[in-house]
Amino acid sequence: MKNQIQKINKKDSQLVNLESQLDLLLKGQENNSDKLQIIGEELRRGFIGLALRNEELLKSNEQRKQQLDEVLKELNTIKQEREEKVARKEARANRKRLPKRDPMTREIYKELIKEAEGPTYLDVRLRLALCLLAVTGVRINELLNIKVFQLKTLTQESWIAIDRSKRGPSNHKAFLTKEGKKIIQDRKKDFQFILLIKEPDAYVFTSEANHYKKLRREAITKGVNKVMRSVSKQLPGQPNVTSHSFRIGFISQLWKDSKDIEFVKQNIGHRNLDTTSAYVNRLSDQERRKRISQLH
Repeated sequence: MKNQIQKINKKDSQLVNLESQLDLLLKGQENNSDKLQIIGEELRRGFIGLALRNEELLKSNEQRKQQLDEVLKELNTIKQEREEKVARKEARANRKRLPKRDPMTREIYKELIKEAEGPTYLDVRLRLALCLLAVTGVRINELLNIKVFQLKTLTQESWIAIDRSKRGPSNHKAFLTKEGKKIIQDRKKDFQFILLIKEPDAYVFTSEANHYKKLRREAITKGVNKVMRSVSKQLPGQPNVTSHSFRIGFISQLWKDSKDIEFVKQNIGHRNLDTTSAYVNRLSDQERRKRISQLH
């Protein structure tokens, strides 16, 4: 009997142990399930973070690609400009030297105006071109951008803004000399004619039909040089005058009147003093003696 009771107690003890182990297993499984959920959540967040990071990298790569394209485009532009500059330099070195052009004088200018007499729009346009070249010393292609409202400023305030075609101050102001003001006054009727038939924002040098489309350079150069060649043949010595003779004459006269090469440079809109000096003839011994005698 005693042995049986011991056996029963032993079995009860084993049962209790089994129940305890079962509880531990169930608790461990619950803990593992919680851990798995936590790990799963962390993995999900990690994947989301990687996806966002990947999207940021893609955007960053696209931006860098665009920046690289812009840099390459700029480099190609610089390369093309350098190549064009070298080509122009070679062309200048290989071109035939043109005969030396004579400067424009007051006498030649008066003969040109006489040759351009006439009542038509083309006659008025030609006289205005000759007039503006004479009083401003601009290059002939710089006439093309001039608009009607600028003529009004010139006649009323004695200056005109010029858009330079070459390197130098942009929108440069050209001021009239006393002689320039007189020349403008002599052409008063031509200025009034243009101011009457054209709107302020129209171009000065256009065809008669379309006042908002400026002439090609070839068209205005051809007209001016044609009348200049005709007049040259009638003058003693047949001076070699072209449209650029106006610029040469303007700079030369400004230098003679001022004797200040820096003033001439700024007034004409040159970037370098050497460019201005190339237009100016050397002083004669008499001129140098006269100037030095005036110094203190």
